[in-house]
Amino acid sequence: MHPHLQSIAIVAYVCAMGLALTHLVQRQPLVHRLAALSTLIGWVAHTLALIVLAIEVGRPPLGTLANAVSVVVWVVVLLEMLVERQSGVTVLGAFVMPVVVMLSFAGAIMYLLQDRQIRAKRPGRFYHRLPPLETLDHWTYRTLALGFPFLTTGLILGAVWARTAWGSVFTFDPLAFFSLVAWIIYAGTLAGRAAGGWHGRRAAYFAIIGFAALVVTLGAGLFLPGRHGA
Repeated sequence: MHPHLQSIAIVAYVCAMGLALTHLVQRQPLVHRLAALSTLIGWVAHTLALIVLAIEVGRPPLGTLANAVSVVVWVVVLLEMLVERQSGVTVLGAFVMPVVVMLSFAGAIMYLLQDRQIRAKRPGRFYHRLPPLETLDHWTYRTLALGFPFLTTGLILGAVWARTAWGSVFTFDPLAFFSLVAWIIYAGTLAGRAAGGWHGRRAAYFAIIGFAALVVTLGAGLFLPGRHGA
């Protein structure tokens, strides 16, 4: 990956995170605009870096775990910009993290925090900083629904790659196993929402469990012995 473009993207993302957190506390429109601009600059630099990498290796930049994570970060930032633009929920930028469904995770956390304060009848400082429960619940679902196809596509591409590299899709590997576990959790959450009317705390808890499964997936790829790490 082009080092200068990568450096620009990282610096811009760090600036955007700091500005977004500042906006969460101070709620100044100028700070939010600067955060959005910094996010866009980082995403454009990130896009160019991925294009350069794809040209250099002659294939999509998914050959290593590090490159795959970079693509996931790129998708997360794109989803964050789209969701923030459509929903007007400007505090979402403070919860951007490098996993496809971290936006869903952030929405779930905000929902549970606000729900807890309402039940305790003691609204704290951040109660008035966060969007209404209905908005958080809606956009937790929307971001999960947007991120799920990317996770599904990743599993399909991984299966095709496993068939080519190993000669079989059904060879056990920790990274593939935990990825499938995360996919099942998110598929169940979406199915429960569509068929069973899962809303509120139940949906938020499952979104967090799915996020935890993805963290375990990343840990499995980095630290457990398996064919991805060979």
